[in-house]
Amino acid sequence: MKARLGLWFTRNPLARRSDRLEAALVIGAVLLALLAIPFAAAVGSEAYADGRERAAEQVANRQEATAVLLVDAPPVQVRLDGVPMDEKVEATARWTAPGGLIREGVVTVDAGTVAGNEVRIWLDASGHPVEAPVTDTDAVSLGIGVGTGLWLGWLSLVAGIFLVCRAALGRGRDAEWAREWQRMAQDRPTA
Repeated sequence: MKARLGLWFTRNPLARRSDRLEAALVIGAVLLALLAIPFAAAVGSEAYADGRERAAEQVANRQEATAVLLVDAPPVQVRLDGVPMDEKVEATARWTAPGGLIREGVVTVDAGTVAGNEVRIWLDASGHPVEAPVTDTDAVSLGIGVGTGLWLGWLSLVAGIFLVCRAALGRGRDAEWAREWQRMAQDRPTA
């Protein structure tokens, strides 16, 4: 590749204008991809910070409690290949809310959990079941996912533009070759 780039930027008469343009496109695409990394990292870092803030807020406003199932949860579903599916389902349970109030309601549990089993649930300040709070690990995953996704999206856009431009240059080279062959055929003496 280094030799090809060198060929494109020399005064070599074999290097066509389209070859030099293609080399400039390659360099531009690589630079755009590399320059996007700090921006993607900054956006990912911001998403991580937001996730950490949300995790801290949820941990402060939610508390873990023990609920007792009043009915059997729906049974475990089995895939066609015979492997049981690891899924969450809803079932009715009873728990003690903050302040000692006994409540009943629908909670999310593992499929196949039988009545009478204790399950861990999370409650909001009013004693209603809520999702478990976001963890720091979730915040890290969010930050990495957002940053990486943004960079890969940008990379896809740059690569798409590069490929479209490269295809246009290729069509131009093919047309130039066709014109040259046609000119040579016309200049050729007939026997």
